[in-house]
Amino acid sequence: MNVHLKRWLAVSGAAVVIATGVVAGGSYWRLESNLKTVDLSREITHPRPPSTPGRPLNILLIGKDDGRSDTAMVVRLNAKGDQARVVSIPRDTMVPRPRCGANPPAAIAMFNSAFSTGGAACTVATVEQMSGIRIDHFVQIDFNGFRDVIDRLGGIDVTMPEAIHNEKSGLHVPAGPSKLDGTQALAFVRTRYSIGDGSDLNRIKNQQLFMRALSEKLANENWLASPAKTLELADVLTKSIVTDTGIGSIPELADLAGRLTALKPDAITYVTLPTESYLPDPNRVQPKQPEADALWQTA
Repeated sequence: MNVHLKRWLAVSGAAVVIATGVVAGGSYWRLESNLKTVDLSREITHPRPPSTPGRPLNILLIGKDDGRSDTAMVVRLNAKGDQARVVSIPRDTMVPRPRCGANPPAAIAMFNSAFSTGGAACTVATVEQMSGIRIDHFVQIDFNGFRDVIDRLGGIDVTMPEAIHNEKSGLHVPAGPSKLDGTQALAFVRTRYSIGDGSDLNRIKNQQLFMRALSEKLANENWLASPAKTLELADVLTKSIVTDTGIGSIPELADLAGRLTALKPDAITYVTLPTESYLPDPNRVQPKQPEADALWQTA
């Protein structure tokens, strides 16, 4: 298994594990039946950014918990398939929200309100409106599934830049190396108030740090060599994700994984949408211009 495909698993875990797992017969159909999909062409009725030749393939990753989405990342794979950029969008970013089904548009709203208003399709539409880029596919991942996968992997080694003592989540880890189990890992990627200035930007740093650590574990342990373990993980993941209909099948997910195998060493970069303080509310941010627009227009 290509090491860099495994690195992508840390970014788009569900899709890559399912697509590269060794499945056959009844196992294949079980995984296929686990998948849940949303038809974006039916859910988004207003004009969308064009799907022009030669542009990046854009995949929106959404982390879901209790009807909310606190994590959103846009994975941008360039036209050659040899470079990828992952753009994290802070949940507290104030942006216009388009009409979502029967819900009227909002002139300004928190970014993560899109999911609670109209689910993944509304989040896709909001990203398209704020960025001007076409979102080709989305993968929505349930945080409980994330926790279970980390436990099945035997925990993840993470080097903490600072100690975390969060009474609300129960996460207590010292600075330096720590092994996080599933519950701890979930608390870590969601923690914000007990680190730095308590902003969502610090949580994003945790998420990116964790993805790199997960990537290293998957690359070093060659766990995909075990069909039984791969199938177990794939079963958990397919029960925990929702995708658009375009990649809502095992063959389509396999095709996406095949495109990712073209990635060369160090071809993936992680960035955060440039933001600045939102003056009406200091607890919120807004896209910083012209830097934000420039980031979206960079392939």
